[in-house]
Amino acid sequence: MPRRKTLPQVLTMAIAALALTFGVAGFTNSASAQDAPKLLGKYDDWSAYTYGSGNDRMCYAMTTPVKMLPAGASRGDVYFMVTHRPARKTKNEVSMRVGYPFKSTSRPFATIGTDRFQMFSGVKEGGEHRSWAWLENPSEEGKMVQALKAGSSMEIKGTSERDTLTTDTYSLKGSSAALKKIDDACK
Repeated sequence: MPRRKTLPQVLTMAIAALALTFGVAGFTNSASAQDAPKLLGKYDDWSAYTYGSGNDRMCYAMTTPVKMLPAGASRGDVYFMVTHRPARKTKNEVSMRVGYPFKSTSRPFATIGTDRFQMFSGVKEGGEHRSWAWLENPSEEGKMVQALKAGSSMEIKGTSERDTLTTDTYSLKGSSAALKKIDDACK
């Protein structure tokens, strides 16, 4: 089993990646650089956070894999998130950071029980985006969130630019409580 990074390490990477992914200006207009994400609660294998204030306020639930294959593959931080941005009218945005740049032809996907959710990578955008994937069909975000709440585990597969197929397994224990917490915090 891989050594899991501590929550503060993963959180720091997540905020940095979100800032890069969604534009630093969007996070700094009303929140100073000294602001840090606020832990709303830890729920088994999931955590809920809020970051920023006013129009820049966002809430997210996140988790890290309990198993990563192939074991020993050289990878950076890996995590899965569900994000709400009320000012942008964004709810249940599903994203994951895979810890390596995706192969340009990789078609990452998540499986929860019998449900399969197609994702797309940010390879075309370049930079940090190359290590991220999002749900391909935003209209399925609600369905995926319901599957996260009802399921016990999720598997995400993708292929690195070195042509290595990876499989990350996430525990969904605590997902329902963490997702409820961000629903309440970012109405």
